[in-house]
Amino acid sequence: MNNSEFTIENNILKGKEIPCTDFEYGSVGEMILSRLKSDPDFVGQIDGTTGDKQTYEQMLDRSVRCALWMKTQGLLPGDVVAICCDNRLDVAMPCFAALYLGAIFNPLDTEMSAKEFRIIMTIMKPKMAFVNEASAVAVAQAAKEANLDMKIVVFGRVSSFPTFETIIAEPGINEVQDFRCTAIANPNETAIIMCTSGTTGFPKGVALAHTVILRKLQQGGRSAFNNPEIVFFTPIVWITGLLAMLLPVGNKSTRIVPPTFEEYTVCELLERLKVSYSKFSTTMINRLLKSDASNKYDLSSIKSVICGGENPLTTSRNAFAKKLPGASFKVGYGMTELGGSTSTQSNNAKPGSSPGSSGRILTNCQLKVVNPDTDKVLGTNQLGELLWKTDTMMNCYYNDPDATAATIDEEGWLHSGDLGYYDEDGEVFVVDRLKELIKYRGHLISSVEIESVLLSHPSVKEVAVVGLPHPVDGEHPIAFVVRTESSLTGKEVTEQELIDFVGTEMADSTRLQGGVKFLDHLPKTPSNKIRRGYVRDLARSMATT
Repeated sequence: MNNSEFTIENNILKGKEIPCTDFEYGSVGEMILSRLKSDPDFVGQIDGTTGDKQTYEQMLDRSVRCALWMKTQGLLPGDVVAICCDNRLDVAMPCFAALYLGAIFNPLDTEMSAKEFRIIMTIMKPKMAFVNEASAVAVAQAAKEANLDMKIVVFGRVSSFPTFETIIAEPGINEVQDFRCTAIANPNETAIIMCTSGTTGFPKGVALAHTVILRKLQQGGRSAFNNPEIVFFTPIVWITGLLAMLLPVGNKSTRIVPPTFEEYTVCELLERLKVSYSKFSTTMINRLLKSDASNKYDLSSIKSVICGGENPLTTSRNAFAKKLPGASFKVGYGMTELGGSTSTQSNNAKPGSSPGSSGRILTNCQLKVVNPDTDKVLGTNQLGELLWKTDTMMNCYYNDPDATAATIDEEGWLHSGDLGYYDEDGEVFVVDRLKELIKYRGHLISSVEIESVLLSHPSVKEVAVVGLPHPVDGEHPIAFVVRTESSLTGKEVTEQELIDFVGTEMADSTRLQGGVKFLDHLPKTPSNKIRRGYVRDLARSMATT
């Protein structure tokens, strides 16, 4: 089947191919430095909370001074620089500086556990770290336990640690003016290590090459990064947040640096800046819909929202349409390992039923669906595991050849671990994570479908459904629920009420035989996805006790 946007050949769905010509720059660092020099007075960043601004001249000066300090500390091409900080203007500076020197920067979640910090430090072996005040001690302890002699610089002030302002004050003005980037041998070298979201286990390091950013820039980036009325509520530890930091420099557009996600803070910013377009994770959408914050601010400026990270449930789509009837709601699919989005809905995409379409395949992407048991390649509308190829795929999982081999097969296909299919119109549908299917007496139960039902209950703010191990039946579905504030519903929902609610809406095999457990909050990744690995561990601990 032929189409200007896609083809289907030998049961492989292919997006339109756009050849990649020679790059204008040899590295991402060269691109950034050149762009910052091109227009000193251009406002490159605005703090969405405070309104503080940085021009290209200021960004150039601060990032180059940081790079010069890094060189005095012995940082070499290929070395790793960890960044562990919340969103703020200066977070970009050590990222740019590392790229100038041919080094690699590695954004880290500020809310990692001590064990996760230790594991990441052991794998990445960073030579230095730039951290916020709250993370300094934890990062230092993790480095000590990993036997690393690592220099730590703090944004702010923490006793015994050098500050960012101190280290960038050291180089002289002549050094700044004479600075040049360190050339790299090949743009396929690793530029950035992104940690996987860690929803199903400990994070791994996704090694992304300079070509990932340079290709996206050459293809025009995503138009979403060129509009000043756009805010992406994602930290740089999420692939969208990373691209929102780098691509605006290449496109010469102003970046709005968002605050940490909190319902009232977000809604106030959306109203004040009259944001027309934004991107949220599914969990962020659900939190906004269940909060009264969206009722207290004027959000009429919003014309379009794109949802990524997890496929939103039908209940969320319908509630959003009622909350913001003048705005479109689009869904995209992507992975850090694939360098970002691989499909995005257009205005005429199929809403479908739950889970609905994740949009049409994008340029330079390929998808095939295989039977996870037999590896047989399947055709249109046949359910199986989604395997992808893109021209922005990761090089590997950093320092983890076993995990790399388990994810990218010998033919170069990346196994997503997602269950889905595509149709004859080139649209992609994601049904569930293979690991999230609950096995009950031979039945494969979708946790997503049960969650969809539970989220339609007015007293349920957030929910994660996993399998509770059972010696006879295999697994029983159990729901971990965060209730909405009782003031919004007038009463506090009970466990039995939710069990009965699911029982009346779904088949007997999906009944919550594991019960309902109420929590004050669900553990989250930096992109606000639920850490399902932790939730499953909690269920397993309950089964043993």
